[in-house]
Amino acid sequence: MMIKKKIIKTLTTLFTLLFVLVQNTLIAYSNDSLWPKYSNEVTAKSAFVMDANSSKVLYSLNENTKLFPASLSKIMTAIVVLDEVGENYDELVTFSYNSVTKDIDRNSVTIGASAGDQLSIKDCLYSLLLPSANDVANALAEYVAGSINDFALLMNEKAKNLGLTNTHFVNPSGLHDDNQYTTSADMAKILQCALTYPIFSQISSSVSYRHAPIRRYKNPDNSNNQVLNTTSILVPGSGYYYNGAIAGKTGHTASAGYNLAVAAKKQDMTLICVVLGCEKDKTRYQEAKSLLDFHFNNYKSLVIKDTDPRFDESISKISVDDISLIDSLNITCDEYYHITLPNNADFSDVNSKVTFQVDDIYNKYAIGSISYYLDDELVGKCTLEGKNIDVVEAIYTSYLNLSSPIADENNEDATKKTGNNNVTLSNSLIYLNNNGNIVISQTLVTVIAVTIILLLVIGIILLLYVYVFSNSNISFNKIRFKIKRKFNR
Repeated sequence: MMIKKKIIKTLTTLFTLLFVLVQNTLIAYSNDSLWPKYSNEVTAKSAFVMDANSSKVLYSLNENTKLFPASLSKIMTAIVVLDEVGENYDELVTFSYNSVTKDIDRNSVTIGASAGDQLSIKDCLYSLLLPSANDVANALAEYVAGSINDFALLMNEKAKNLGLTNTHFVNPSGLHDDNQYTTSADMAKILQCALTYPIFSQISSSVSYRHAPIRRYKNPDNSNNQVLNTTSILVPGSGYYYNGAIAGKTGHTASAGYNLAVAAKKQDMTLICVVLGCEKDKTRYQEAKSLLDFHFNNYKSLVIKDTDPRFDESISKISVDDISLIDSLNITCDEYYHITLPNNADFSDVNSKVTFQVDDIYNKYAIGSISYYLDDELVGKCTLEGKNIDVVEAIYTSYLNLSSPIADENNEDATKKTGNNNVTLSNSLIYLNNNGNIVISQTLVTVIAVTIILLLVIGIILLLYVYVFSNSNISFNKIRFKIKRKFNR
């Protein structure tokens, strides 16, 4: 009995140690060796960090948890207004009695407008985003859609068009309503959309702005006609300013807590950070700044057009029968397409997949796209543009085959031949990168590591078995007989 207990105890200890070893080894390999992970405590209820240009998600915490946006809603309000008015910023918005009274209480932020006041759309946008004026949000909603309820429908339609599935709006201001909610992931996409309007960044990053006089403050020089930016992370000299911050918005209600959505740019990288449900005003700034610092320090964003050697000028010099194709063949992608990589990775580590299925229906020159992968993770995508679709598809496909593992996404298991080389697809366990080097994917490395560890476990168990039973008087046949008799009862 004593020997049995020792065997059981030894095996239990051995398996526990091996389990911890395997778990820690795999976690360390998968998380730390390639993709740096933010390890500081985040007290916000939800947080999210992404590259605005590549859409690569770098950090997420409860990113799909529905929470109240508060005045972050005004980012979507601004987007819908800009969609509807175009660049007609001088058009006048008339404040109705409803706009200056509905959901406006003593604690609401306003510019003090009265029924009948008129301000330009530009004045209203500054007043909406800098001090977060609720009377202005209502007035803009009525100007665009005729009523606050109908404007909310436009907000929800825009959310749907952006692919947001966990966001719903009831009003343009963000005043609390149980049916007005979003997530940190959705809010990051909303801010990402807002950045495509240059005027949004121009307005939200301004320190102050003086709008036209209103009835309550008739003197144009009255300080009450000047609105100040209350998003401190965007204001130089404030205690929470972040060097590189280019756009954003705060939000706060008793139910929502303290929220922040901010975009910051350093070199070629623009990061979006969203924190929702912080307990204190300072916490949202501190945690956002810490998240931004970490990801700026550990990741890089590369302009695809400048990084992928296939987009160099030589592609425009291709000729057939000494006839230049420069007029009919002009394949490129816009400057705003990026890929996001850890600092310890290079473009040579990236593999790509080309498809001539057009996703961008708004680009009349779009002929397809390239998706870029690092260790099976999508790190960026660009839309290919060309003048002559037939010529482009025939020649550019052949050209790309010379240097990259590609295939039609509808035939991902196939292998294409280029000359004497077999080019393996990007989702294979072993493939060729853009430099022609053989790369073993992390999936295969992990499988090999687990297999080796399991073989070691089996070997150790066999050695232990031989050692224990060779140094005891226990008969294996007797043990087998007792087990058989026990189960045959």
